[in-house]
Amino acid sequence: MSRVRIVTDSTTRFSTPSFIEHYLVTIAPTIVRCGSVRIQDGPQVDLAMMHRLLEDCQTNPTTEAPTQAQLAQIYAQLQSSADQILSIHTSAGLSDAVANAHAASQQFLGRLDIQVIDSKSASIGLGLLVQAAAEAASRGEEFDTLVHIVRGMIPRLYMIFFLSDLYYLVRYGLISRSQAILGNMLGIVSFLTMEEGRMIPMEKVRSRSRAIDKLIEFVCEFSDVEHLAILQANSRPSQESVSIMDRLRVYHPSTPITTVSYGPFISTIVGLDSLGVVVLEAERSTP
Repeated sequence: MSRVRIVTDSTTRFSTPSFIEHYLVTIAPTIVRCGSVRIQDGPQVDLAMMHRLLEDCQTNPTTEAPTQAQLAQIYAQLQSSADQILSIHTSAGLSDAVANAHAASQQFLGRLDIQVIDSKSASIGLGLLVQAAAEAASRGEEFDTLVHIVRGMIPRLYMIFFLSDLYYLVRYGLISRSQAILGNMLGIVSFLTMEEGRMIPMEKVRSRSRAIDKLIEFVCEFSDVEHLAILQANSRPSQESVSIMDRLRVYHPSTPITTVSYGPFISTIVGLDSLGVVVLEAERSTP
């Protein structure tokens, strides 16, 4: 049996909901908090609780990454069944999970080989990396091979969202409050993309239907795609997501397409009514 274990954090989403039941993956908790109320994110958690949280919340919700102590405890618990741990986490540009994992791993120097990887992604982008690592471990691949697989996938991951509420851009200092108020009045929809592990603003369009067209255009820029994921607010595919999926299949008929809820953590960045896509570009074969 493999002596390699995979650790990640609970902002992750998987392309197959039952994945976690079949692979040796340990998930460290990420919390969304408002005052004394807290929600623990997780692969099966949708935004229903976030709606209730925001109804009673008088301030902006905050997020709490797995702490150094929590990660050290997980590593210690796995030590009896593992010689090597691959700890893959939400982008360091969005969360302290990577920094806390690095700090926790220092406690095990000389006793346990722990490799910490910054996914430079989140949600199902992170999940695709975790799945690839866990599947490779189950095949008996060497630890160095797992690290190589994950690091090789990171530059091929792309994420883009559109936001129907510009207030979330104010929270991150990307626009002023007055710009958000005016933009919301005019129905402006703004795009964010993941670049070098950080969400950065892209262009703006004048309607949600045009924003959906731009999502399709973004995906169509890729000629060869290994996996596509639609990130939505709902846990079940919405009519909007199904329509997007049908349009994407015209361009990428053989590519697996997944729909997932992006969950509480991502909602603090993009809001409760956003849509996004994650593209895992196919690996280019070397001549």
